[in-house]
Amino acid sequence: MRVPCPLLLALSLAMSLPPVEAQVYQSVGPDGRPVFTDRPLPNARQLDIPVNRAPEPAAEEAQAAPMDGDAGFLGPYDMLEVVTPADEHRTRDAGGELPVSLVIAPALLDGHRLAMEVNGVVAEGDVPNPSQVMLRGLTLGTHRIRAVVQDVDGAAIAATPAINVHVLPPLPESAEP
Repeated sequence: MRVPCPLLLALSLAMSLPPVEAQVYQSVGPDGRPVFTDRPLPNARQLDIPVNRAPEPAAEEAQAAPMDGDAGFLGPYDMLEVVTPADEHRTRDAGGELPVSLVIAPALLDGHRLAMEVNGVVAEGDVPNPSQVMLRGLTLGTHRIRAVVQDVDGAAIAATPAINVHVLPPLPESAEP
């Protein structure tokens, strides 16, 4: 059985994909074998070889779909982000309350509503003011929070990137802040 030349395999693969012109030069090496390079060497001739490049996703597709569970995506909004608290925020609120400030532009569109996710679960309750939210009942530990804009069916159509918030036990009364 004859093993195909690596160059022929590469060329076959490259030719099976959408063409994009690349600069490739062929010359003869000191041992008499052909040499292929992207730089013109003495006595080299230029070849036009199609090269594979994956198609770029459409700008709307890249913006509208979430990258992963913690990534944000704007959907139909120009801006959507958690202003405070900052990522890795630490709080010692004994009641587990955390004020969250958001910016959303333009304002919520008709049929859209804002929800808060804590550790991947949508928190219960309405958000009457989409720029100021009070999360309640956070237990000790680390929580991942993010704001999500939902359509009338409850599907996420925009979201902020998730941030970590650490709820620490309160300091003893005798300790100074």
